[in-house]
This record gives sequence, structure tokens and C-alpha cells, in this order.
Amino acid sequence: MKKIKIIDNVIQYIEDTNIPTLTPQFNVLVKVRYAGICRTDIGVANGTINHPDNIILGHEFCGTIEEFYNGETELGYWRKGMAVSCNPMMFGEKNFDTMCGKDCDGAFAEYIAVPSAALIGIPDNLLSPLGAYLEPVAAALAPDKFLTIFSNKDICVFGDNRIAELTLQVAHYMGHKEVRLVKEITELSSCKYDCIIETEPQYISEYIDALRPGGTLILKSRAFTPYELIFNDVAMKEISIQGVRYGDFNVATQILAASSSGENCVLNTEILFGSIYELSEFESAFKEAEKKNSKKIFFRICVE
Repeated sequence: MKKIKIIDNVIQYIEDTNIPTLTPQFNVLVKVRYAGICRTDIGVANGTINHPDNIILGHEFCGTIEEFYNGETELGYWRKGMAVSCNPMMFGEKNFDTMCGKDCDGAFAEYIAVPSAALIGIPDNLLSPLGAYLEPVAAALAPDKFLTIFSNKDICVFGDNRIAELTLQVAHYMGHKEVRLVKEITELSSCKYDCIIETEPQYISEYIDALRPGGTLILKSRAFTPYELIFNDVAMKEISIQGVRYGDFNVATQILAASSSGENCVLNTEILFGSIYELSEFESAFKEAEKKNSKKIFFRICVE
């Protein structure tokens, strides 16, 4: 089986015969079609994010169901051959605390063992880079439940990066046309916004200054390094800070399905998607993905 692993803190391409063994917890074997490189994968690969040794990277993927634990031919709703992606945080006993590709084996491999609770069904026509983009779209949906509070208010997504652009596109699809994208820190003048969705955590002090009294800062990025925050600035302006994780994966699937239709596409994939690589080309793929303004890089793994 072809795969990309971290062994002794070195990223390696390996080809062997070891297909994942199914267990009562990891009870579905998925054949991976496409997988995307995330900033989390880069952090695990370069050692800035803690991880177990000898781990397969990758948590953004799509594929088809190959087998079930104990040779079952079906499992509730699930059938062999169904197109699926997954919620990558539902790989632990609590179904929300363990991330594949960071805490346990991930999807930069021909096969991945998945808990059935993590599976997300997708249309067959999303067995493409679009289907592997489900997790980022679900993450971009996360601010939606808070944005309705700020209808007709001054809202911005801040960041000069792909995540900020995706978050903007998803917000507009969900009807929040008032949301704008701000890329330059000089545009964050004092007390200008009611709500800021950040994607670059190093500017947290500037966000607090740019919010009006009673405003809300939505933390979209997932930084593993600390950043300084002066509590007095937050308290005096009565700022709310809200972390967000994921929106509804089924709604994210609908967004991707609409984007695959070719008419009135929801997502502008031309500015979001970059090149597609083979697993054996991982060095070139990661080099491209590490660039600050890189588009989403994908691996083509098992494509029929």
C-alpha cells in the first residue's frame, strides 16, 4: 500500500503490503481517491504540531467504502462502493477529540480505516478534488451560526490566504452578502467592525482595536502557538471572543454538489484549487503547499 508517514520525525513515502486492519472502533475500510494537504499536515510534518511517531498524514479526503469489520456486507445505512468523506475529528472514543492524520493514521494512503460514526456520504460525482475539500468547506461554514446575529452590520473576514477567501465565498452562499474580505492590516482602523472573522492569529491585538464596543471576534484559525492578548482591551470594550470548529457537513456537501454542476458554481475553485500530485511526488507537493499564498494542493491516490 502506498502511503506517506512520519517516521522518526521525517516524512517518508512508503510502498508495502500493509492494508489497515479493521477493529470494532475503526470498522470501515475506505479506498482513498483524492486527499488535500492542509496547514495541519504541514505542521505535523515539520514538527510544530505534536503527533505520534509512525503516523500516516492526511485528514481531507474522499473515497469509496471497500469493507466492513467482520466481513459484514453492509452497516446500517452504509453499503460497499458508496462514495464518502469524513469528519476527521471523530476518530476517538468520544467522537470529537481525535483527529486522523494528527492523532491517528490518516488518508495519505491508498486505504484508511474509519469509524462509521465519522463517515459523511457524498454524491458519486464528488469523487474528485471537490469531495476531498469537504472538511475545509465544513470548517468555513462554522461562523455561519453567529453571522445571523450581525445581519446588516459591518462584518469582515480578515486574511490574505485561501482560507479567508473560502470563508468569504461560503458566507456569501449562506446569504451573508454584507461580509467583506480584508487583506491588509492597515484597513483595520479603530472601532470599524461589529464582527471580525480572523484567519491570521498574529493580529489579535489589531482585531480587538478594530472591533466596536460589544463586538465579536470569531476565531477561525487553529494556531498551535501562543499569541499575546491584553485582557484589559477586551474587557473595556466588552468584546466577545468565539471559537468555531465546523458547520453542518451535510450543508457543506450541498455546497460542493452545487459547485460541481458547472452552472452558477458556488465556489470559485479556480482561485482555491492548485495542482494535483501523486503520493510519490510528496516533496514537491509539500513544497508548493508550504507557500504562504498557495492554492489547495491535492494528492491523486486511487483513481479508477
